[in-house]
Amino acid sequence: MAIENKIRRIIRWGLYPVSWIWVIYALNRFLAMGVDERPAWILITLPLLLTYLVIELTLPMQKRWSMTWRTLLPDLAYIVSSGATVALVSAGLAMLTITISSKTGGPAGDWPVWIQLPVLFLVFEFMNYHIHRGMHELRGPLGGLLWRIHAAHHLPERLYLLMHAVSHPFNAVLVQAFAIILPIWLMGYSPDAVLIFLVINAFHGIVSHFNVDLRLGWANYIFVGPEVHRYHHSADVNEAKNYGATLTLWDQIFGTFVFHPGLAPQELGVSPDANLPPISSFRQSWPCPSDALVRKALSKRTTF
Repeated sequence: MAIENKIRRIIRWGLYPVSWIWVIYALNRFLAMGVDERPAWILITLPLLLTYLVIELTLPMQKRWSMTWRTLLPDLAYIVSSGATVALVSAGLAMLTITISSKTGGPAGDWPVWIQLPVLFLVFEFMNYHIHRGMHELRGPLGGLLWRIHAAHHLPERLYLLMHAVSHPFNAVLVQAFAIILPIWLMGYSPDAVLIFLVINAFHGIVSHFNVDLRLGWANYIFVGPEVHRYHHSADVNEAKNYGATLTLWDQIFGTFVFHPGLAPQELGVSPDANLPPISSFRQSWPCPSDALVRKALSKRTTF
C-alpha cells in the first residue's frame, strides 16, 4: 500500500509534465526530419493514449467511474459503432486539416510559427467554446439538434479515457469543420503549426477524460485537464460548465469556469431532471433520443 501511494503521488504531479516533455521532444524530432506531418500526429499521440490507458486500468481515481468488464461488455456494440466511427472521422479530418494547410494561402502564411500557434489556438477555442456551449444551453430547433448530437457523450455516469471517443460522429464533424478546418482554410496556417496544434489538442483530449488523480496545479487556469473537465460531466447543472477543449481562457472570460482544487463532482452524468433516457435506452435509438425527450431536456437546461 505504501508503494502504491508513492506511485500515485508520482503520477499525480509528475505524469502531466513528463507528457509535455514527450510531446515537445517528439514534435521537435518530426519537424526536424521534415517528413509528412500526417502520420506524425498519430505516432506522437498513440504512445500517450496507450500509456494513460494502462495507468487508468491499474490506478483509477474512483472505481465507480472506471471502465470495467461488467460495464464495458454490455456497451461494447455501442462503443465500437460510435467510438470507432468518431475516432476514424476525427483521424480522417485531422489528416484533411494538415493537407488543406499545405495547399492554401492566407494572411497567416507569412507569420512565424510562434505567432501562428497562439492565434490558431485562440480562434479554435473561441469557435469550439460557442459550439460546445450552444450544444448544452441553446434553445429552439437548433439547440435541440445540437443537444441530440452531443447528449450521448454525457449520459454515462462514468468518466474514463475511452469516453473521449463515445459521441455522435456529427459532433466531431461540427467541431472540425467550423472550429478547425474553416479557420485554417481562411487563415492559411503552415502545416508545422497545424501539426503542433493537433497534437496538443489531442493530448488534452486524452488527459481531460482521464480517471486518475492527475493534478495540473496552476496550469488548470491555462489548460483543460481532468480536474476541470470532470465538472463539465457533473450531474449538477450548476457545475456542468467548462466548455473549453484545450484552454480554459474563454470559460474564464465568459464566466463559465468551474474549478474546486482537490475536489471532484459528487455525481457524473445528466441530472434526472433533464428527463433524458438512460444510456441503455439511448443506444437502442442511436444516434439520438426522441424529439419529445429532447424538448423536455431543453426545457430544463440553462440558456445564454
